[in-house]
Amino acid sequence: MTTTLTEAWARVRAALDTHAPSTARAVRAPAGMDDIAEAQSVMRQTFPEAVREQLLLFDGAEPNPVTSVLLPPLYIPVGLQRMQMLWQRKRSTSPVPAGGDSAVAGEPCRGFHPLLVPIGDDTTGDLLVVDNRPGELQGSVLTWSRDDGLFGTPTWRSVTEMWADVASALETGSARGTADDGDPHLTRNGCAAVFTADGILEWEF
Repeated sequence: MTTTLTEAWARVRAALDTHAPSTARAVRAPAGMDDIAEAQSVMRQTFPEAVREQLLLFDGAEPNPVTSVLLPPLYIPVGLQRMQMLWQRKRSTSPVPAGGDSAVAGEPCRGFHPLLVPIGDDTTGDLLVVDNRPGELQGSVLTWSRDDGLFGTPTWRSVTEMWADVASALETGSARGTADDGDPHLTRNGCAAVFTADGILEWEF
């Protein structure tokens, strides 16, 4: 059983190296502690421990919507530079409305609350974010929509749970175009991993 983020990520990397080497090559090298500290200063918060740990494992993936969609259904993991850019852009274009938004983790919010940390980008305006607002659900992973803001319940309770879920899907994924009688693991948002002949990870949903 996976108990740590490091273990979950090792499972993901092993599956990518075996079944989706093109996607594996899109994963970037780890970020440095100084760069993480600078990003926290820019974003005026201390990231949840799991976010910092993820960045020390890898600094996101190359922003390629074909090869780099590691997170279901259509999200590219973002590194520190893009994380800061997205945070600043969303703070500017989707400010917290007059009267404010809830400051409690897991609660809906119409604007982009400053304590949301972008970790996944679908390149159309929707994000996966870690909710860094205080509360029982602090550290959970949710969808932030450019149209609706933060809505629904968290998809994953933590970054560690998210990557463990992805690892299980990759380990039971199938090759594109093959008749597979297996039982693929569906992620918490209902996606199955598929590997193309070009060594690219895709998600069926």
